[in-house]
Amino acid sequence: MDNIMIFLRRFWAAMARQISTILALAAYENDRKSTSSSVGSWESLINPLQIMLFFIGIRIGFRFLLSGGSLGGSATSLYFNVVIFMAAGFTIYFPFRQLAIQALSGLKLRSPLYYKRIEPLDILLAVSINNIRALLTLTLGLMALIWALTWDFRMDSPGLALCIYLLTVVMAIGFGICLVFLGSYNKFITRLIKRLINRILIFTSGLFFATFELPLYTRPFVTWNPLLHAVELFRYSLNNEYPIPDISLSYLIWCALILLGFSLILYRTNESLLLESVDD
Repeated sequence: MDNIMIFLRRFWAAMARQISTILALAAYENDRKSTSSSVGSWESLINPLQIMLFFIGIRIGFRFLLSGGSLGGSATSLYFNVVIFMAAGFTIYFPFRQLAIQALSGLKLRSPLYYKRIEPLDILLAVSINNIRALLTLTLGLMALIWALTWDFRMDSPGLALCIYLLTVVMAIGFGICLVFLGSYNKFITRLIKRLINRILIFTSGLFFATFELPLYTRPFVTWNPLLHAVELFRYSLNNEYPIPDISLSYLIWCALILLGFSLILYRTNESLLLESVDD
């Protein structure tokens, strides 16, 4: 029994040191951004907000034209107004995009931080913390603004919403680690895949459409994407009357666990490649 207690104390002490290291790295990176850019640390909020407002404006414009001067008229308007529908999709899309696609550049920008106590995974997690903090601020601020302007905001299942958000972060970290290793082999392929992923994800993740609006024969072409399941489940957590055919929480969980597990195995067996890729 005493041995178990000693092990647990050492384990929690090691975890506390690791967490403090990651938080210190996150603070360092946040300070670096504040001094290296004209907009400082606000850059993490401004870029996603610009993209989000641009696509929300396009969706509203098309809906206005197609419905003859009204923002209603679509099946999704029975469950959400157009702003909430789009914002809910981007709430899930942006954490994945920021954490996964930008993980590769995250290591390169922070190469001077490498020394014995800091591992590449610490830097990835520090980048993730800063991105999550910025995106959570943007999400909560947008939700508060929607509620204040429309008084038409609801969240039927806040526990499910938090679960979906965390699963998205886990999946993004795993995918980001895989991209880092891919970049260590071929930089051109990495740039190509990053561009393809940006374009494929934005059109197959349900940002502009609801799954129940799609014809049955087209759904298999998009339901392979676990991010679509996350987006639709997040919308369902806001309004439990929202229909989500062919959407599975278990599929999302398995994808997140498999990606994270595979990436950690890849990391532990090939950690030296990360250091070499940073030095190139």
